[in-house]
Order: sequence, then structure tokens, then C-alpha cells
Amino acid sequence: MNWLTRMLLVVAVAMLVGCTPANENQPERITEEHHQSATHDGDHHDDDHAMMREVDPPCRLVLGFESWEPYQYTSVSGEVGGVDIEIAKRAAAHINCVLEARQGTWRELLEWMQDGDIDFIMGASITSAREDYAWFSIPYRNEQFSLFIRSEEAPRYLMDDIEGFLAAGHKVGVVNEYFYGEELQMLMYDSEFTDQFVGARLNELNLARLLDGDIDGFLEDNLVAASIIRRRSLEDSIHRHHIGLPASEVYVMFSKSAVTEEEVLAFNAALRELMSNGYINDLIRRYGG
Repeated sequence: MNWLTRMLLVVAVAMLVGCTPANENQPERITEEHHQSATHDGDHHDDDHAMMREVDPPCRLVLGFESWEPYQYTSVSGEVGGVDIEIAKRAAAHINCVLEARQGTWRELLEWMQDGDIDFIMGASITSAREDYAWFSIPYRNEQFSLFIRSEEAPRYLMDDIEGFLAAGHKVGVVNEYFYGEELQMLMYDSEFTDQFVGARLNELNLARLLDGDIDGFLEDNLVAASIIRRRSLEDSIHRHHIGLPASEVYVMFSKSAVTEEEVLAFNAALRELMSNGYINDLIRRYGG
């Protein structure tokens, strides 16, 4: 083979290599720009291209909740329900988010919130300590706490406020880490009555302690206490005293470690819609409020 023949052979091989598609051995990444160009050209593979495009996963929110019927609870069949749960589900659907639920005690929920293990909690009060690690929604409902006592003791308890009840030497059951308002917080942590408050992990423990005589009364949300008393058929044993705490607004509390301010604003818009169309008020009435 002379040098001219060898030269022609080299040129031919180079031309063949140059005609090989660059992406022959790897799939092409479909982009929005490419897809629009194909549509403009009338390419019959448009549907295939659309299926191959990456789709963002749906919004996912993890709700932390405690057993606090009728606001939050797990039914016998294992279904999570209640006033706050239904509000959370409806608001999440409004902003196209998938909702997951994780149950714990109130103290556990606050720890998970700080660590970013859950995204939000329903039915929370605003405190300066919580604002260090949480965003708060607009207020979406009110709650009212009252003092609950043993029915046979009602004629003896003629005092008009919780301080008078404590001054008479009586013990009051509360739930650990609950916020009962500034006035009661002062009595609990910075007064001569501090030792007369008995903390519990769960509200139903306060009811058991009351029946056992370990405490003389306990503070609980009116709807929650009514639900527990009715479920246990204790209407004749436990009485709601006329002593109560001022009604207060409650909020959705979001973890700053897991949720952005923009997501809070979107959730707020959903809450406003649920309040303006009467959904939340109707729901509370349906649960006995």
C-alpha cells in the first residue's frame, strides 16, 4: 500500500468517526427548552419527552400531635382525627401538600420541633422562648381553660379565682410545658403557691389523680375535659367549677429548622380561607363547641 492509499484510508476513517452521534451511548437529558422546541417543530414524540422530564415531588408536611380529644386523637381503628387534625388536613390540601402525622407527648413535640423532626404543631400559644425556634401562624381559634373538681367538694369551694383556691391550701394539676397565660405562669413558677401545682405528662393523669385525691382540682380546656368525662362516664363524679382562665387565641407553630417563612404565609392564606367560609366554626360546633 503506497502512501497515497494510506492517506485516503485515514481520511475515510476520520469522516466515519465524525458522523457518529455524540450521545449514542448515553440518554439525552430532556429539558423544558428542548421540549418546547420539539413541540414547535411538530415532533410526534412530545408525549415521550414530557414523561421523561423530571417532576418535582409533592409538598410534604409532618404534623406533630398529642392525644387531646376532641382536638387531636387517634381512633380505635388507628385513624388520626379531631378538630385541629381536620383543619390541618384541609389547609394542607389547600396548598397542595401531603400531610403526615407523628404522635408524642407535648414535651416530645416541642423537642422534635426544635430539632426540625416535625414541621408544625396545632393549637399552640405564643411564648418568647418558643419564638426562638418557631414561626407562628395567624390565630385560628380560641380556647378556654376551667378548673375541674370532685363533684362532692363543690359546696366547699366557694372561692372566685384560682389564687383563692390555692390560698386555701388546695393542689392543682397541670400538664407539663402547657402555657396557661401570663398570670397563671407567675403563680406556677414565681409565687408562694409554686409547690401546690402538680405536673403531669398527660391530661388524663390529672383526672386519675383527682379521683384518687392526690390533687383537689385540675385545669383543662373545656371541650377536652368534657370529652374525657363523657368517654369515661364520670359526669356525676367530676364537676366544672366556675373558676376559669381568660379565653386565649391559639396558633399553628412551625419549626424554623424545617419550614420557611414563605410556607407559613401560604398556610396562613389557607387558614384565612377556612375561617372566612365558616369551615372552622362549623367544625368546632360539630365537635360540641
